[in-house]
Amino acid sequence: MSGQRLKIRLARQTLWVCVALLSFSFAETYARTIEDVDDPGVMLERVRRIVEEIRAASYPEIKGVPIEVKLFDSSSDYFQTRFTGASFLFRKNLRYTLRVNRKLFARGAPEEAVRAIIAHELAHIVYFESRRRLRLLCLVRLASKDFTVRFERSTDLQAIANGYAEGLKSYRQWLYRQVTVKKLEEKKRNYFSPEEIDAILLRLREEPDLLRLWRKTPPRSLQEVGRNAKGKLQ
Repeated sequence: MSGQRLKIRLARQTLWVCVALLSFSFAETYARTIEDVDDPGVMLERVRRIVEEIRAASYPEIKGVPIEVKLFDSSSDYFQTRFTGASFLFRKNLRYTLRVNRKLFARGAPEEAVRAIIAHELAHIVYFESRRRLRLLCLVRLASKDFTVRFERSTDLQAIANGYAEGLKSYRQWLYRQVTVKKLEEKKRNYFSPEEIDAILLRLREEPDLLRLWRKTPPRSLQEVGRNAKGKLQ
């Protein structure tokens, strides 16, 4: 009996040692993951990798275009893309900066969502690259709400056409939980909501040529997505 009890005691001690080792390993891995999320160098490298993957897969026309990834702080914006003033004024070819909120991954943005919104940002660069310098001066109109809506929704459509609809839906669902009520209204006005994206996909399956029309005049609501456009397509 004493031998049997000794075996049981040893088995229990072995079990507790295993549990302790597993707990330590999990805690160490968790701490390292949190550190990686907050580490600027790790984050920048992760975003650069995604940018290059999306560029190679969906935007070969901007292969070789200089894109620098930087971090910034904001309570409501998570991505910004712009060409540099110096390259606009003094260089033959434009250079671009893609700015990413340093809290993006710490706040749990899904991978699919990040890839889709980067596809949206790269679509901006495609737009800039296809315009002459003087025409880019019209971007001062981004101060206008009406122009911003058309500009951003048209860019959404480019990302949707390249296969990132589900990711955009995921990004917007995540984003809506991060911003204030006032900012939420602005985001829903300027960009397609998940419901609008679903409606767009349905309409495009029925009438693929709508995309060409919408790129010029993007729908601003669910009602406009569902509006009959057959006359305009002819």
